Amino acid sequence: MIIARRAFQRHRGRLSSNFYNCSPSSTLFSSSSLPKSEQDDDKKTQANQNISITATNKAAIDATTTSIGQVIFLNSSKSGTAILASLAIGDPTLAAFAGLGGYTATMTAHSIGFNQQSCRDGLFGYNGALIGCATSVFGPSFLPFAVANTILGASATSVLCASLNKALSQPQWTWSFNIVALTSLLRMKPMEPLEEIAATDVAATTLNVVASPLVGVSQIFVVNSVLTGAGIVGSIAMYSPKLGVHALGGSTLGCLVGLLFGNLEDVIFGLWGYNSALASMAVGTFFVHSREAVALSAGSAVASAAVFGALQPVFGGLGAPCLTLPFCAVASACYLLDSQVSGLKLAKEPHSPEKNA
Repeated sequence: MIIARRAFQRHRGRLSSNFYNCSPSSTLFSSSSLPKSEQDDDKKTQANQNISITATNKAAIDATTTSIGQVIFLNSSKSGTAILASLAIGDPTLAAFAGLGGYTATMTAHSIGFNQQSCRDGLFGYNGALIGCATSVFGPSFLPFAVANTILGASATSVLCASLNKALSQPQWTWSFNIVALTSLLRMKPMEPLEEIAATDVAATTLNVVASPLVGVSQIFVVNSVLTGAGIVGSIAMYSPKLGVHALGGSTLGCLVGLLFGNLEDVIFGLWGYNSALASMAVGTFFVHSREAVALSAGSAVASAAVFGALQPVFGGLGAPCLTLPFCAVASACYLLDSQVSGLKLAKEPHSPEKNA
């Protein structure tokens, strides 16, 4: 069979990690020319400004790393930092673009004046982080164009998030990311059909299949790496061990569905696992933990894989990936099952299976 994927080995310049550069290059008056009392006041003012700038820098960094974690429902700067480090293991350039996208989207929302708590919680940034990941893999190879695409796309997601917040009566999932990214990808048609990988090309097919759930988790961020997947699962487990089980279990079920469909190559590349992992985690995050919620988590993983199997050839024919559309569709349907089935109840303050009540 023909599969649609794209390999990238690019050399790109380093991105600046400075969030703010507020040091003035020159001053009109030297403080030494002022009276002593005014010098003291000037020093106090500069000290207060330095404290403010430092706090702002830290707040920006924390909001950005939190937005990385929010891609997989982790409201934690530490978990986001661990995920970013895991991404760097598999693809350092992609990790830089993820950070750039998350920062740009967060600061765009902050500058416009959107809900500041949501900005700090990374809720305006996670779609932007995914834009950065997608741009790194599917976007222009020329660095300035890739950076510009990331900044523009990430900024657009924050504005779209604010609009969807008014329109939707449930979580926004990654709709903003899909809308903005597909607007570009359907025009660029980045997917290139590659020849089928013969059995002799996969030296350890069984081992690759066994590792495919971890690769599926890494593909949430468009990375094809077992090590990255293991790092992400570890980051999830630090935040919530049970949510880590949802992630890996969901990806495993998605890969099994892929095997039933006979798509061995796509399973090995983790393409059947990432939507299922996200859907399973969504149920674990938003529903009160129960046997019924666990069953729904497993069912959502299977359903996401089935939807992926249906959409993949359609979008492949258009030259673009279907991204996380299967997850968004299935998660939206699951959310509507609140109180429709005995034992299924949305948590009042969604967090994790351990804390939901």
